[in-house]
Amino acid sequence: MDATVQLPAAPAAVGVPRERWYQRRLPLPIFYGASLGHLLMVLVAAIAIVAAPLIFNDGFVQQIMQTIAYYTIAAIGLNVLVGYQGQVSLGHGALFAFGAYASALLTTRAGVPVWIAIFVAAGIAGFLGFLVALPTLRARGHHLAMVTIALAVVTFVVAQTWTAVTNGPTGIGNIPRPEWFGTTMGSLRKFRPLGDEGPVLTGQMLYFWVCAGLALIVQLLANNLLTSRWGRTINAVRQSEIASETIGVSVYRMKLKTFAFSAVLAGLAGALFTHQQGYIVSDTFTFDKSVELLVFVILGGARSLFGPLIGTTVLVILPEALKTIGSYNILPSSNLVLQIVLVAVGGLAAAGLMRRGQPTATRTVLSLLTIGGFLGFTLVTPQIIEHFLIVYGGLLIVFLVTMPDGMAGFLRDLPGLRSLSRPAAYAASDGRGVQGELLAKSADARRQRLELNEIKMHFGGVKAIDDLSMTVEPGQVHGLIGPNGSGKSTLVNVVTGVYTPTAGEVRLGSRVLNRLRPHNIAAAGVTRTFQNIQLFKDLSVLDNVMMGFHTRRRAGFLHQLLRTRYAALEEDDVRRRALRLLAFLEIEHLADAEAQSLPYGLQRMVEIARALATGPSILLLDEPAAGVNPSEIGRLSSVIQRVAASGVTLLVIEHHMDLVMGVSNHVTVLDYGKKIAEGTPASVQSNQRVIEAYLGSGSHAFEDLRRGERPPLPLGEALSTGEGAVSA
Repeated sequence: MDATVQLPAAPAAVGVPRERWYQRRLPLPIFYGASLGHLLMVLVAAIAIVAAPLIFNDGFVQQIMQTIAYYTIAAIGLNVLVGYQGQVSLGHGALFAFGAYASALLTTRAGVPVWIAIFVAAGIAGFLGFLVALPTLRARGHHLAMVTIALAVVTFVVAQTWTAVTNGPTGIGNIPRPEWFGTTMGSLRKFRPLGDEGPVLTGQMLYFWVCAGLALIVQLLANNLLTSRWGRTINAVRQSEIASETIGVSVYRMKLKTFAFSAVLAGLAGALFTHQQGYIVSDTFTFDKSVELLVFVILGGARSLFGPLIGTTVLVILPEALKTIGSYNILPSSNLVLQIVLVAVGGLAAAGLMRRGQPTATRTVLSLLTIGGFLGFTLVTPQIIEHFLIVYGGLLIVFLVTMPDGMAGFLRDLPGLRSLSRPAAYAASDGRGVQGELLAKSADARRQRLELNEIKMHFGGVKAIDDLSMTVEPGQVHGLIGPNGSGKSTLVNVVTGVYTPTAGEVRLGSRVLNRLRPHNIAAAGVTRTFQNIQLFKDLSVLDNVMMGFHTRRRAGFLHQLLRTRYAALEEDDVRRRALRLLAFLEIEHLADAEAQSLPYGLQRMVEIARALATGPSILLLDEPAAGVNPSEIGRLSSVIQRVAASGVTLLVIEHHMDLVMGVSNHVTVLDYGKKIAEGTPASVQSNQRVIEAYLGSGSHAFEDLRRGERPPLPLGEALSTGEGAVSA
């Protein structure tokens, strides 16, 4: 193999749009790099919070605004868990109750000041959520949903029956509100802090500012997290746990952290709720509360930064508005012609939505007409509007049908707002320095050999790997070939920790890898690509590669939560290095493309770039040519040679004989889980046992294998050997 390969030439410079005044970044101690535009939006939000209770100077309306604020906090936490992490929780009403009862008991029985009790209660809810998550997160999918349902039911039963603590159905009363200069907000009826000519303030206004101010802070901090490495990681875990593990992510720990963070926000919302009401009773915390919080997230738009705020605002106001309309004769009386017109408009618009391939603007108009027709019909029909819960449920169904990505997704796709979500432009990179960077990273590690000693991997009575020993020497490209079902992919799964071998030992240098989890093996310097590509498909190409740097990042949770200078500069550095890796593989022009939108061959290149980002000493390529266009094989061969020249040891598992024989220094051949040949490519090609394993007869030559197709393995035999089992 010729390892002397030139790096790709530097691409032409890409023009970066001139920075506008509102895009100027500010070197703040926290929220580092926030633009003037971001600060302006925060200022507008703060002004709106201050002005809202002054404009809507009604106690009932102000109480609704308080409700929106603290439910938004709970919905933001649930969105992190359900939307971004992908864990379906139907027990967040229980976490809400933990915070409510904790704050109520701290203030009424322990005499803890309200300001302290609110945050202590949030911490208690987070801790209890963490304890619940320890066993719960071992379950997945619908199993997790069932466990969280049980949590909600058990919490309600405990609140109902543990009367010594919760007072059960009698409830806990006389819960104070926070103090305002020595006076509780609940006792402040009216006062003028700026004199007789100043505005009249009330305790309701002050408590709204507390709730809304905390909601604004939580929204900003959540935005920091979800746009940083932390948010990228939980998104990746949702899409592929096995791929996340093999680049160094501890999936279980990440899930625990996410659940605990979500529980803290649910507890904070519950504490604010209990001090708003001044009285809580167990009947408040039924399973309905968990469903209500989940509806806020789904209708607002899961996996969107502002979906929880939008969903909560609409769904808190909507039932109150429907009650008011049903109680008073506000709208015109029943009119048959108007009812027919509204039903026809809504029905025809809904039928139009069934057609596919429509422009976004057309779908937007049809969605609005569907909602407007249904809502208008119910509002002008007294027999229906009187039963506002039926109308409310029907509207939720209409929202789900017309806005599958939630209200935030619907708004984001509007033609005038779509440009606001476009990714930032990045300066082009030439890929130079990547080879030196990989060499520097692996200078010591590349001297370590990968040794497999008498490895056995049995699935019941089936011996997928049987007493296999082999050594991958540092600095080599080691080929691993064999017919379908010979145990190649099983071997990759054993080396990378997906399977624990039945017997034998896997060593990297002096370190035994047998009992390590995949993320520990990745941190040790062994990573892989997959036979069936495992990209994080909803993320961009650049984000996929940045995920590969996970084990090489040092900014922790608090740094990312506050977006400190350290975290922001590390993020910028990783972005530059990821762009250089993309340039090294000549795909830097695809940095902003969604990974799932790429052709199969380019997806394979992105997966290799992500694996290289981990800084491996050993890289296992599991059938890299699978699904790749024959015209791209030469390019793939060049990439493998360049990676090898950078000091990374490669184990290439492949069926494409021209590729594996052209790039390998050494080749091992498996058949039925046993090693039948090993040596240089030339010696393997002349080995009769290899030819017999592939073609069934030693009368053939290796050239026949190159010209012909591999004989297929019977389905039962392929399954029994565990071949490709990782994709299952």
